[in-house]
Amino acid sequence: MAVLLAGASVSAMRSAKERDLAERWQIRTLEVLIETDRLRSASLAKLRGERGFLITDDRRFLEPYYQGMEQGAESLARLSALPSQNSQQQQRIATLKRDLAEFDATMEEMIALQRGGRKDEAIARTRRGDGKTSLDRILLTLDAIEHSERGLLAERSLKAKRLAVANERYQYALTAIGFLLLVLTILATIYVRQALDAEADARRELQRSASTDALTGLPNRRSFIDALGRSLDRAASDPARPLSLAIFDIDHFKQINDRFGHPAGDEVIREVARRASESLRKRDLVGRIGGEEFAVIFPQADLETAAMVCERLRLGIAHSPVVHGDAIIPFTASVGVADFQPGDDLDHLMARADAALYEAKTGGRNQVRRAA
Repeated sequence: MAVLLAGASVSAMRSAKERDLAERWQIRTLEVLIETDRLRSASLAKLRGERGFLITDDRRFLEPYYQGMEQGAESLARLSALPSQNSQQQQRIATLKRDLAEFDATMEEMIALQRGGRKDEAIARTRRGDGKTSLDRILLTLDAIEHSERGLLAERSLKAKRLAVANERYQYALTAIGFLLLVLTILATIYVRQALDAEADARRELQRSASTDALTGLPNRRSFIDALGRSLDRAASDPARPLSLAIFDIDHFKQINDRFGHPAGDEVIREVARRASESLRKRDLVGRIGGEEFAVIFPQADLETAAMVCERLRLGIAHSPVVHGDAIIPFTASVGVADFQPGDDLDHLMARADAALYEAKTGGRNQVRRAA
């Protein structure tokens, strides 16, 4: 009996230790996924800013570029600082650093050409794929890092689960010893079950956190971009299937934050997300892609139909103010909408919707503008 009890104690300790390691690994994996998502968003923001500047020659399009540079540097530093005993992950991060440096250098060269009046040369390099090749390598490396992290987490979780199950079976075997050990066995079994449930809950929460914006509950930027990519593939394979994209943001949002405070600003963002979801069709997908910036995918909708839905969206957002404490906060939104054209890729479609949004902003705000 003493040997069996000692064996049960060792089994439980091993199971608890492995579970603790799995839980710590889950936290690290979530941190890695957050930083890779931010790096992906920063890289795409840099490309959008640079392409927007090339298309419009408007220096204000460089704002997301410089924001992406700052966010990318911070996220890369945090990702590099995360502890890892996996040599392959360390090699991938080193490769990521080199590709990001090459990508940033290419973007700077393109911007310098545009500023120096050599737009044709910059556009020729763009068509040749300069910058896009580096971005593709960056995105592939980020995907590989995320895939590897999920695989390592799955291995750790599987090992913890196996030890937990083995421990559970061991505890069941002890019931044959006698009635005196029955209570102890039941308690140990309950403990193991709770551990398995907690592990399953943690996995579900990790998956939700990786694809959902915490403030609004909408798809986050990475999840939205993935959905847009799939929609573009379907539209490109079927010319009879129209597709439109809208990008909208809250007018004068910085003034709302400055005047009423960031908690009030967060309340406005949540309310805009709720009203947007209520105003759209069931098949439409709205996501939060930036601070106060949102985007909508309109499957099977031409530009005219999408613009009509966007007008309903704009009216729904602006119809009443938000009450936050003693403050009454009115707000509106500006919307830019573009439809998929043959040959469009994701970046070009978003750039055209961005340009339409810029026209709505400069044209007085609280309006819908269609891309040319």
